[in-house]
Amino acid sequence: MSKLKNWSVNLGLTLGSLAIGVLIGEVGLRIAGSEGYQKIGDVVDSAPTIFHTSDPDRGWGLKPGAAGDWRGEGESYVRVNSDGLRDREHNKAKPKNTFRIAVLGDSFTEAIHVPMERTFWAKMENRLGKCEAIKGKQVEVINFGVQGYGTAQELITLRKKVWDYNPDVVILALFIGNDLINNSRELEYDHYRPFFIYDRNGKLVEDMSFRNLPPIDRNRYAVSIVDRFPTWLVNNSRILQVTKKVELDIKKRQISDNFTALSANNLKEPQDQTWQEAWRLTEDLIVLMRNEVVNKGADFLLVNIGDPMQVQPDRAKTKQNMEQNNIQDLFYADKRMQALGDRGGFPVLNLAQPFQAYAEQNKICLHGFDNALPCGGHWNPEGHRLAARMISEKLCQQLK
Repeated sequence: MSKLKNWSVNLGLTLGSLAIGVLIGEVGLRIAGSEGYQKIGDVVDSAPTIFHTSDPDRGWGLKPGAAGDWRGEGESYVRVNSDGLRDREHNKAKPKNTFRIAVLGDSFTEAIHVPMERTFWAKMENRLGKCEAIKGKQVEVINFGVQGYGTAQELITLRKKVWDYNPDVVILALFIGNDLINNSRELEYDHYRPFFIYDRNGKLVEDMSFRNLPPIDRNRYAVSIVDRFPTWLVNNSRILQVTKKVELDIKKRQISDNFTALSANNLKEPQDQTWQEAWRLTEDLIVLMRNEVVNKGADFLLVNIGDPMQVQPDRAKTKQNMEQNNIQDLFYADKRMQALGDRGGFPVLNLAQPFQAYAEQNKICLHGFDNALPCGGHWNPEGHRLAARMISEKLCQQLK
């Protein structure tokens, strides 16, 4: 009996000490002003910025009417039109004597990093106005780009939004730096998006299972073990909130390191079945998009945007990047995209190699901003200017 009594006393002392320790910790963190994160909500918030909102078909999209300053990477005033496009207002009914071009893409095309008038698609309107093949017509380029999109979401955008505008040309601006990853369920870490899968007959079909995805299963890098605890406990405990913040800060560093390695793999010949499938899926999605465009009576152009690793003004830096990431052929992906176009009978414009030549010759960065990674990330105004020139020249030649 005495042993049981002693055990009970010891247990009580231990629990009491633990409770006092937790209380001191909770009070101390509040006095110190330490902030953490509350538990993940019951509804997935898929919007990557204040300019975006959830979308039942694509996961997220631009929020109609959203406007404000952007200073995250580059600087601009962002305004989203009434149809959820980062563009001026466009009538869906095509005006007479108008030549319309729809541009599909990701953050390079959305381009909130630069003012709208300095984006490649805005500059294309003036350049193409001088093209003999469409001379005398009003050129209208409409931007359907949304950051974070892969080819799957871009194909759904084509089906759900683009055809309302009856374009004469559809440009797919593919970013080789991450579109392969975005299209692969195995490689993509954020699963709150539609994917395409092969049915039993080998046909690509939409997989919309993300609509039923619990928030806790969306993204392993955005969820903490703390999110497994009851909501009332997490949202009232500063210790748990700070613990969650520490864990997610560590995961942010992990995702940065992991994504650097993944990005390098986009430029290599696929080394395993996962990457082989990512390439197969991406190529098949491009061909499917091209076929749907042609069946609607429009022209199609694939523009392959280079990774910043391919476009450095310093040749020594390029060589260093290749050695560090074990890249044998810096333009393997570009050659593969060109081969896809040759087989499928559609034009391809690879930008990486001419961009690299321009950057080296002029000793200028085409990616990067003063408030972000130098010579990295997205196109700066000079990158957009060069892209507008090259795409316009290619398209004008294609339309002859």
